[in-house]
Amino acid sequence: MSLFRAKVWSVVDIGLLKWCCILIGMIVGAHLADLTKQYVWFIALAALLLGIKPTVSYFRGGRERTTHRG
Repeated sequence: MSLFRAKVWSVVDIGLLKWCCILIGMIVGAHLADLTKQYVWFIALAALLLGIKPTVSYFRGGRERTTHRG
């Protein structure tokens, strides 16, 4: 069995994976609530900075990179 292989995911598989990640994040967040409250401004700033490039790329458009292996 190969761990890394190409697979085309169905919409249902992607949806289930997203819900799984959301629920795990909620569980972890519930346990780390005090730590999160202590650093809320740092976390918000990090989220803002990490979201700048994808947002700019989305609204600029037309510069998608594709990789082609022939």
